Amino acid sequence: MKEPADSIQPELHPVLTAERRRELFAAGVRCFNQEEYFDAHELWEEIWRSTTPEPRDLFQGLIQVAVGMYHYRRRQRPAPAARVLSRGLRRLEPLAPRSHGLDLASLLASGELWWQWLSAAASPGAAAEEPPPPRIRILDPQQML
Repeated sequence: MKEPADSIQPELHPVLTAERRRELFAAGVRCFNQEEYFDAHELWEEIWRSTTPEPRDLFQGLIQVAVGMYHYRRRQRPAPAARVLSRGLRRLEPLAPRSHGLDLASLLASGELWWQWLSAAASPGAAAEEPPPPRIRILDPQQML
């Protein structure tokens, strides 16, 4: 997994072909499901920053969920992780139960479990077991942009 310090400054508003957008979208889902949250965030952010960022709320929500998980998994910071995760879930909620071939309902459900766990983990004396990692289920690959 790349760390932020290893990143090269990306192009501010890249022009992406439809094929490249699909590749980045799918690669981000694969990285997320492999718990490579920083990489997933980077891939989706390239689309979000592009000249064709739509659907903005979908990508911004996915990015925030990935960043929330990164904050906890790599930095062990439950309070910031819970805050960013919550923002991502709120952004994705109106798009549920599915959007662009993804099962957002199941992502929202597992994200909510994580938000509750992270919120409790930020409290002194919390010792509950970590929930299973959230996953993004692809319902229809043909609809992924």
